[in-house]
Amino acid sequence: MDHPSQNERLEDVIRQMAQGAPQALAMVSSRFNALSYAQLVSQVDQVAGALAQAGWGKSSRIAIAVKDNAAAALAIVAVSCAAVAVPLDPNLAAAELEMRLKLLEVDVLCTLAGEATAAKNVAEKYGIPCAEIVLKDQRDLIFSLVMPKAFNRHEEPGEVVDTIAVILQTSGTTEEPKLVPCLHSNLLATARNARQWFNLDRQDRSLSVAPPYYSHGLTLTILGALLSGGSVAFPTSLTDVNVVEWFELLNPTWYSTSPTMHLVISEMIDMHPAPIRHRIRFASSGGAKMPESVRSAIESELGIVMLEHYGMTEAGQVCANLPLPGLRKSETVGVPPPDTVMIAGPDGNALPQGEAGEVLVRGPNVMKGYLKNPDLNSIAFVNGWFRTGDIGSIDPEGFLQISGRIKELINRGGEKISPFEIEAVLSKHPDVLEAVAFAVAHPRLGEDVGAAVVLRPGATVAAGEFRRFMGEQLSWNKVPRRVHIVESIPRGGPGKVLRNKLQELYS
Repeated sequence: MDHPSQNERLEDVIRQMAQGAPQALAMVSSRFNALSYAQLVSQVDQVAGALAQAGWGKSSRIAIAVKDNAAAALAIVAVSCAAVAVPLDPNLAAAELEMRLKLLEVDVLCTLAGEATAAKNVAEKYGIPCAEIVLKDQRDLIFSLVMPKAFNRHEEPGEVVDTIAVILQTSGTTEEPKLVPCLHSNLLATARNARQWFNLDRQDRSLSVAPPYYSHGLTLTILGALLSGGSVAFPTSLTDVNVVEWFELLNPTWYSTSPTMHLVISEMIDMHPAPIRHRIRFASSGGAKMPESVRSAIESELGIVMLEHYGMTEAGQVCANLPLPGLRKSETVGVPPPDTVMIAGPDGNALPQGEAGEVLVRGPNVMKGYLKNPDLNSIAFVNGWFRTGDIGSIDPEGFLQISGRIKELINRGGEKISPFEIEAVLSKHPDVLEAVAFAVAHPRLGEDVGAAVVLRPGATVAAGEFRRFMGEQLSWNKVPRRVHIVESIPRGGPGKVLRNKLQELYS
């Protein structure tokens, strides 16, 4: 695995790609005309010039709250080459945006001219200067960045080397999000991992269906593609799945998203009256465990392999199952690169192979520490390793298997039960579309097992039937006391299940 130089920056690699093939496509979109690498470099230069002319330097924090995903992605990439890009989810409520803008100490907020967002109202309320992204016209993905003047000059003396390119926020819902500074070297390392794992080159095109303001979407499907010389395709909507648009018209060769979105894609393909014509060679999944039923459905419908990967905001992508002739194994997230993953016990020391413990990671893709949180950093790292909070084990063949989150383990009278194990069994039931296990309060045990299921359309199953079904495959103490049939599973962030919401509702 080649490591990026401490002096190499995102714009350096983008320029290298443009020099090799200036007219090659960098971004394609259902809404806009295609953008070439030469145009991408020109856009990077325009943004850098606008920032410098207005007095904003490379350490200035420029937030981007743009609803159109293609425009948002281009703005994030261009700003990260010249300053610190701070992607914001434009769908956040005003109170959430207030918290983030204060916490992030944003210097400027960028919005798309003519696009109404709550973020702009919040910024104006707190006196944060606003900039506008002005598109050349309605069909060209080329813009001018109109910047307000800086009150004080933000120029930094001396040579700028491995600085922060992007600040991402963890998808906290019940507490303040943690601020993750992604250095140029972190993002380059993550993109190069993706290039090597998935054999990405100039012929490849990713379908960007993971939001660009989260790590999965930005570091893998956008930067992973661009820093490999390939292109990124942006559909009209990330929520209205149009399989003809996504797979035929945009013509991608790969895509990566959450298991929830894979499920929706599978359902839409299944409903489509004709086979989908496509050139997808693989799909990847991350953010949560992939149900076997969803994996097999996608693989069957598209005739491809589904490659689960393991990643997080603080470390980008850590490891992945690989396309042939590489190594892959179902129920795992691939073989980690050497000396990048350790399974540790409570004392922080390595456990023997096969034993489950906390997953610790390190490498050039891993952040150096959270911003403004020295207390958290003191416990988040041990001997140079980042503590992920995930529980996992490494099998004799070197494959990493994730079995849950430490915080999500159900403590039933002192016995730790993984919700993943229960969900895996429930998901095998032919009438179950989605299943989630969670802890519920118990007067004597402290916690007991609860579960919620979403039924497939048209299915009618008594909750007691699920207890009987699980009793055939799980020990009695792991069978949920009650199974709640719900219309939908509460989610936050990039499709992450909010077990705490179910716990509050049903305890």
